[in-house]
Formats: sequence, structure tokens, C-alpha cells
Amino acid sequence: MVTVKLFGTFRLDSRLNGAIEMDVKKVKDIYPLIITEIKKHDPCTSLTEADFKGCVVSVNGKQVNLRYKLNDGDEVYLMPAVAGG
Repeated sequence: MVTVKLFGTFRLDSRLNGAIEMDVKKVKDIYPLIITEIKKHDPCTSLTEADFKGCVVSVNGKQVNLRYKLNDGDEVYLMPAVAGG
């Protein structure tokens, strides 16, 4: 099991304030499950898997990619990519 936490607009838009425990093997496996969890709380959510695929992912404080292999006890942070100027 890994712990997944959402930050920024993901946290606000999803209405998920706490951590979510998931049994997944790779980062990319999180996205369909997180959308399912969000839809339990807000069936009309505008968030999609595509929103998460472009996010910044951190596992135990290290930025990783979608193919990163997860281990039991890992903490995964999902943060929307932000740009500005």
C-alpha cells in the first residue's frame, strides 16, 4: 500500500482533504483509481486522468515519472504543474 496526497487545485477541485491508501505498483496506476475516488465524493467533477498525467509527482520527496515503481509504504504527492509569467 502507498499513501497518495493531493495538493493545490487538485485538492480543492477533488474535495479530498486527506490521504488515500492505494495498492498500486507504478505511479501511472494511481490515476484511474484517484478519479474513481474523486467521483465518489463529487460525481460531477471536472477532473480527468489527463489532468493528473501532466502533474508533478513526488515519491518520498523525490520527483519521479509515470513509470516509477512504487514500494509498500511510499508517500506519493500529486501536484498540478503551474506556469506563470
